[in-house]
Amino acid sequence: MSTPFIILLLAIQTGPTISYSSPLRPSELSQIEGLILENAPISPSIASRQQLRLNPHELNLLLRYSGDVMNLSPNWAAHMQLYEQSLRSQVSVKISDSIQPLYFNITAELRTESNVLKLTSLSFGKLQIPQQLLNFTLMRVRSRLQSSIPPFPDLSELMTSVGNVSITPEWLDVDLLWDPILLSRLGNGAQRFFISNQDRQRIIHYYQIIAEVADAIPVDIRAVSLNTFLIPLFTSAQERSRIRGNPIAENRAIFQTLATYVNEEGIEQLLGDAVANTIGEARFIEIRLQRRQDLAQHLVSTAAITASAGADFAELLSTTKEAYDARYRSGFSFSDLTANSVGVTLSRRATQDPASAIRMQERIISIQNEADYMPEVGNNRDGLSESDFNALYQDRNSTQYQERLSEIQKLINERPLFAGF
Repeated sequence: MSTPFIILLLAIQTGPTISYSSPLRPSELSQIEGLILENAPISPSIASRQQLRLNPHELNLLLRYSGDVMNLSPNWAAHMQLYEQSLRSQVSVKISDSIQPLYFNITAELRTESNVLKLTSLSFGKLQIPQQLLNFTLMRVRSRLQSSIPPFPDLSELMTSVGNVSITPEWLDVDLLWDPILLSRLGNGAQRFFISNQDRQRIIHYYQIIAEVADAIPVDIRAVSLNTFLIPLFTSAQERSRIRGNPIAENRAIFQTLATYVNEEGIEQLLGDAVANTIGEARFIEIRLQRRQDLAQHLVSTAAITASAGADFAELLSTTKEAYDARYRSGFSFSDLTANSVGVTLSRRATQDPASAIRMQERIISIQNEADYMPEVGNNRDGLSESDFNALYQDRNSTQYQERLSEIQKLINERPLFAGF
């Protein structure tokens, strides 16, 4: 047998070292929300030192959630174990599901050296990578990423912001610098990296439509309904879908483009400065929903996140954001949560499959008023502090709170835009 074939036999195994866990339960999702809330900075817009502390259960909970969000489950499973100043990460990936399932089982050992984590051991199945080869490969990979992936320098800078890493069997402690400017730059760069050339052209097209709609609005009008932009955008998406045959991509590009405009973030966030400078800046008109700018921002932003990262991730961000507001800011808002839920529902159905995407285009074009998709939120009790929220609902896992969420979703599903979908 040839050497490559022997290596392949050593690397591939017929069973996983780590088995897939069942989907996350609501109580586990609530724990993840709590982890994000407990470790978030009080003032995200201000640079500060942050202390991150996770136990093994919390680490593995986040690993499971990452697999679910990236749609890796159930063909992917991972587990971490903590030791004294080291950790072991095991990953099982199913690569074949024929008569005899086949797996890549990967084990990595990381140890703290000079207060940072360093990869000291890597194996694929029964194949242990020699240390010299591992060091050489890591150096080459880093060099390649540095030159070929634009966000990588910012990612490297983020890694250097870690001041200390300490590991015991009970805890992983990380001290790092929270730098909002760096994180924003890294997020924007990563977002642009995953936008294809075709999607970039779609974004340019829809941004030009936004500019045309804005230019047609009289100069003495400062704000307009969200419908003013939704209808012409999806009218164009319907026409382009008939010609190009990709309604999901068209709808996703609309949500991404409109989100940058609604939030006054600048189209360069999606296209980069060089491309953005060639198309000019659209005149800004405040977009409102039920006469509120923040509701329009919530709906469109959540729709964009849903289209890009999935509904589960968008919903987690939505509820965690409201819990954060209850603790540190203006208070928990069911009005904001309703707008977020409308955004998730709208985007999920507009990007679910081609037939659903086309059907949603047709419905959006026929919108008569905002009530066609957005329940009235004027009677909501908003601005709840964390203590007020807990007095009413105990916590976000309680039956009372889950019933309130179900009531909101029922109201949304009954809107003409979504009814009978």
